[in-house]
Amino acid sequence: MKTTLLLFALVQCSAAFAQSTLVKGAPNQAFDLACALCTTSVDEVALWKGIRLLPYHKERSGMTNLLHWKYYDPIVKETVITSEELPWEKCTQLIELLADTDTLSLQINLTWTDSAAQVHRIYLLMGGLQKSDLTSLPVYSELEADAEPGLHHFSAIVQINNADGKSETYETISGEMTLNHFDAKTGAVGGTYQFEGNCIGWVKRGTFNNGSFERK
Repeated sequence: MKTTLLLFALVQCSAAFAQSTLVKGAPNQAFDLACALCTTSVDEVALWKGIRLLPYHKERSGMTNLLHWKYYDPIVKETVITSEELPWEKCTQLIELLADTDTLSLQINLTWTDSAAQVHRIYLLMGGLQKSDLTSLPVYSELEADAEPGLHHFSAIVQINNADGKSETYETISGEMTLNHFDAKTGAVGGTYQFEGNCIGWVKRGTFNNGSFERK
């Protein structure tokens, strides 16, 4: 119940699911994320301190994105955190303050547009990375069914609304993700992923195939 409440608090509902990207025939569903007319865009990238098990809502989490920047504001006489580097201030990116051995979790929020131009949300997490991993790419993470999460732990949440207007939220039970490139300063990121997830509240599974993301 605690996990379910966290997942439903994560994000707002997405747009309706297009039947054209659904493989029918069984109670379970398969989603081809790379169908001919499908597109995926990167909405936001966040880096959290420590090993996280699930993606977080960026405002409700109360955590600081280590990709943000800090500077000293002489007017208010205090350190200010900003999401972007300010060219007129001497800014330090928060990740620069960490040691190479510090443990981090990387979250990537995506928008997936299906073949009917309808929009859905995908939230990916690589938990238990060391800072040094982000400069020694590619980095591989996985989640095995019934395995205890540890270093290089993968998780994902997908939010989809069916054509009848009812929403579905899927949480990973197994899967993998590869981070191929990452630039903390520019926000460039790219990788691939695929996973199987439980549909929360239903005896139903979803398989998400051929996932990829790229932001230059």
